[in-house]
Amino acid sequence: MEPAGQVTLRNAAGDAAVISLYGGQLLSWRTARHGEQLYLSPWPTAPGKPVRGGVPVCFPQFAERGPLAKHGYARTSAWALVRASALPEPVASAVLRLAPALELEVRLGDDWIEVHLRAINTGNGPLTFTAALHTYFAVPDVGQAQVVGLQSAWYEDALDGFALKQEQPAAVTFGGELDRVYHAVPGPLQLMAPGAARRRITQDGFTDVVLWNPGPHKAARLGDMPPQDWVRMVCVEAGAIASPITLQPGDRWSGTQRCSIERD
Repeated sequence: MEPAGQVTLRNAAGDAAVISLYGGQLLSWRTARHGEQLYLSPWPTAPGKPVRGGVPVCFPQFAERGPLAKHGYARTSAWALVRASALPEPVASAVLRLAPALELEVRLGDDWIEVHLRAINTGNGPLTFTAALHTYFAVPDVGQAQVVGLQSAWYEDALDGFALKQEQPAAVTFGGELDRVYHAVPGPLQLMAPGAARRRITQDGFTDVVLWNPGPHKAARLGDMPPQDWVRMVCVEAGAIASPITLQPGDRWSGTQRCSIERD
């Protein structure tokens, strides 16, 4: 990752978050009670490449669904810090901006975090885009992890020619590589993994959910993370993908992903 600076947030509960100005990427979310909640590769990256992990911002294009480089330019651009909490507050926050059209806000509460992505069309014609918050959650063993809340949802299976399928089990599990875009996900999700806190994931403005894990064979080819680390992470992403967003001049859009630790 390029040395473009970082912002550290701390709240009154003792939680902390680290945000990189390069890519507007959330790198760490650590709670006082449960420790680190995000996966971040320990390997350095090549200049101009984002570090693998945390919460990369995909904008204005998700994956290869358009003419730009994979996942668009936001994750490889220098963002400007607009403001950030200087002292530990009950809810600490930071706002970053990319040019005049894109804004990212991170809000850190007691055992919860929110990432808000906001766009405005400052041009003279329509602006159409897809977007995602590509969140890498840390898990002790992905083979024992499960995501609950997607039963009956329709998804595109990238490992089967993007065939449209309907989720059947109550919980999605990870036995190897998995790459799916779930459409119009209505309610909250739970990420459960033995040895980790139970996480509740909600979103607003984003209609789709992406589940991704590279599995052992793809992880060995990625080159920016230890090959064995595929078992330590799972991506649960908030996305606006299946139906691209179109903004007329002056129009605004916002999308939020919130994750909270469920307490027994």
